[in-house]
Amino acid sequence: MNKVFESTGRAQRALAGRTNRTALLGGVSAIAISSAAVLVSTGAMADDAGDRVAPISVTATRTPMEAFAVPGMVTVKGADEIAEEIPSNLGDLFDDIPGVTAVGGPRRTGEVPTIRGFSGADIIVTLDGARQNFVSGHDGRAFIDPSFLSELEVVRGSSSALYGSGGTGGVIALRTLTADDLLGEGETHGTRFGLSYRSGNDEFAQRLQAYSKPMEGADIFAGIVARQSDDVRLGNGTELASEDDIISGLVKGTFDLGDNTALRLSWQRFSNDAVEPGNGQVATGTLNDKDIDSETFTLGFTSKPVGQDLVDFSAVIYSNTNTVDETPLTGTSAGVLSKRELDTVGLEMSNTSRFMFSENIGLAVTAGFEVAKDSAVGATGGGVRGGVVTGDQDLFGAFVQTSFTWFAPFGLADGEFSLTPGVRFDTYDSQDTTGAQTSDSQVSPKVTARFAPTPWAFAYGSYGDAFRAPRLDEMFAIGTHFPVFSPTFALVGFNTFLPNTALEAQSTTTWEAGLGFEFEDLLSDGDIFQAKGGYYSTDGENFISLEVIQTADTSIPGVTCIPFVSIAANPLGCAGTTQSVNIADAELSGFELETSYDSDRFRFSLSGQTMETENTATGQPVGVEQADQVTADLRVKLPEFASYVGWQSTFADDFSEGTDTSEHRDSYQIHEVYARWRPVSGPLDGFSFGVTAENLFDAEYQRVSSDTFEEGRSVLVDVTYTLNW
Repeated sequence: MNKVFESTGRAQRALAGRTNRTALLGGVSAIAISSAAVLVSTGAMADDAGDRVAPISVTATRTPMEAFAVPGMVTVKGADEIAEEIPSNLGDLFDDIPGVTAVGGPRRTGEVPTIRGFSGADIIVTLDGARQNFVSGHDGRAFIDPSFLSELEVVRGSSSALYGSGGTGGVIALRTLTADDLLGEGETHGTRFGLSYRSGNDEFAQRLQAYSKPMEGADIFAGIVARQSDDVRLGNGTELASEDDIISGLVKGTFDLGDNTALRLSWQRFSNDAVEPGNGQVATGTLNDKDIDSETFTLGFTSKPVGQDLVDFSAVIYSNTNTVDETPLTGTSAGVLSKRELDTVGLEMSNTSRFMFSENIGLAVTAGFEVAKDSAVGATGGGVRGGVVTGDQDLFGAFVQTSFTWFAPFGLADGEFSLTPGVRFDTYDSQDTTGAQTSDSQVSPKVTARFAPTPWAFAYGSYGDAFRAPRLDEMFAIGTHFPVFSPTFALVGFNTFLPNTALEAQSTTTWEAGLGFEFEDLLSDGDIFQAKGGYYSTDGENFISLEVIQTADTSIPGVTCIPFVSIAANPLGCAGTTQSVNIADAELSGFELETSYDSDRFRFSLSGQTMETENTATGQPVGVEQADQVTADLRVKLPEFASYVGWQSTFADDFSEGTDTSEHRDSYQIHEVYARWRPVSGPLDGFSFGVTAENLFDAEYQRVSSDTFEEGRSVLVDVTYTLNW
C-alpha cells in the first residue's frame, strides 16, 4: 500500500486529528493526510456515522488539520460529493459555498470564479500544485473536467503570506484522482464507465477510467471524458448560442520509493472545439470557432522519513499551457485567426519541521520558496491583438510560517490554543516585446489565532496582508478594444487600449474573526452538528480596475464628434480609450456562515453570505460584489434501499448598490431536487444511478456582473458502473 498517498476510503477520523495535535505528534505528511479525506464527503450515503472521516485542509495553513477547525473559512469537497452533483464544469461546484460563485453566464468558456468580490488574477487556482495563471477578459479562467477531481478545497480570504501574488481573494486548490481513491481493501485493479445527460444544454458526457496498483507501491490512473453540448436554454425561454465538443484526459502515476517517500507524475489535457460569440459572456455576438486547449504536467515529490519530525518535505515542478484560438465565422474579420496563449512553468518546495517542547507545547515550522514564469503571446492575423500582450513575467517568493500550539491551556484539560504567524517576500519582473519593463516587491505578513476552551467550541481571529501583481495585459495593453459606430451604423473610430507601466500592485489588509461549534451524539447516536461563521473586513489600496472612457455617446442621434480622433488627443474625438488604473482606496466586508447536521437518516445544511464593497472615493461598488444569499439543503437517507433523496433551495436578495443600474438585479430563488441509488447486491451491484432537476421552477434570474441570464430548468441524469477486483 502506498504509505504517502494513503487511501481515504479506509482512513479513520483520528488520522485527521481534531486540530493540530496529530500534525505535531504523528508527523503525518500533508499529502497523506489530505488524501485521507478525499473520498469522504458530507454527502456519502453509505457510511455509518461512526465511519465518517472529517475533510482535511492542507492548503489553508500548509499544516494539515480538519477543515472545520481551521482558523478561517475553508470548504473541502471530496470525490463522492463532487460526483453526486453531476457537474459539467467547475462553476457547478460553487453553488453552495458561501462567498464563492461563478459569474460570466452559463457558457462554460465564460465562467469565472469569484471569492468575496475578487476574481481573475485576485484568486490563486492550482491543479495538483501547479498554478493555473490563465486570466482573460471573457475566455474563462481554469479548464479541467470535474470528473477527474478527487478533492476541491476553497480557502477564502488573505492568502499571500503562503501563496504570494493573487492571494487577495483566496485559493482554489484542485486535486486529481488516484487508483487508491477508487479501490477498496484487497482490490488492485478497476475500471469505471459513466454516461450523463444535461437537458439545459442538451449535453451528453461519456467517461472511462482505468486504475491499478500493479505492484506494491505503484498507483496508476488513466481516464478520458468526452462532452458534447448545444445551445443553453435560459430561464426566460430564450436560447444562448453555444456549442461545445470537449475531450479531456488524465494520466497519473504515484510510486512509493520507500521510507515514506513518494514520486508523483501527472498529465492533464482539456480540449474544447466551441462555436459561440467571441465574448463568451454576452448574450449575442458574431459567432466564432474557438479552439480552447489546456495542458498541465506535474512532477511531485514528498518525503517524511519514518521516526523523525524534522523532515516533511514536498516539491512540485510543473508546466501549464493554455491556448484560445478564435476565428470569426462571419463579418469583415471572417477567417482571421486571433490567438491568446499563456505558458507557465514553476517550481515550489517546502518543508515542515515539528517540535514538542513538552507534553503540551508544540511547534511546527514551515518554510519554502517558489519560482514561476509566465510567457504570454497575443496576435490577430499575424499582427497585434488588441489588449492581449506578448511578454514575460517572472515571479519569486520565499515564505516561513510557525504554528505554535498549547494543549490544555490555562488548566483546561480538553482545551487548545494556537498562534500561527507567517510572512512571505515576493518579487515580480514584467516586460513586453517592445522592451517596456516594470518590477516591484512585496512583503505579506499574516497571523492567526485559535482558542478552543472545550472540544465543542472555538473562536478564531486573523490579520493578513495580501497583494496581486499587475498582469501583462494590464500594464502593456495596446491596440483596438472595440469599434465605435454612429447612430446610422457608420464606423467613426475605435476605442483603443492604453498601456500603464506605472500601474502598482494591488494590496489589501484583512481582519477576520469567527466562532465554531460542534456537537456529537446530539439527537441520536453517531450524529454530528457543526456551525461556523466568520466576519471579515478588508481595506484595499491600488485596486486594479479597467477604465473604459467613451466620451461621445454615439448611440444618441445628433451627438457630434470628430471621426477617427482619439479623446486622448482631442476631447471631442469619437474614439475612446481603455486603460487599467489604480483605485486609491476600497473597502470590502461580509459575513459567511456554514452549518450542517448529519445522522444515519438525515443530513441538513445551511449556508449564507453577506457582502459589501465600496470605492471609498466614489461610493460605488468595486470588484465583483454579489447579492446576499442563503442556501439550504435537506437530504433523506434510505440505507434500506441503498439510496437517498434531497431538496436544495437558494434565496438571493435583490442588488441595487451603486448608480450603474445595469448591474442592479432582482431577488430570486432557485430550487432543485435530486436522488441517487447505489445497489449493493444483485445484478446491478456496481451501478450508481443519479438524477437531479436544477432550477426546478424555471426561474428567470441573473447574477451580478453577468451579462446574461442563467440556465433554466435542467434535468441531469447520470449512470456509472464500477468494476473492481
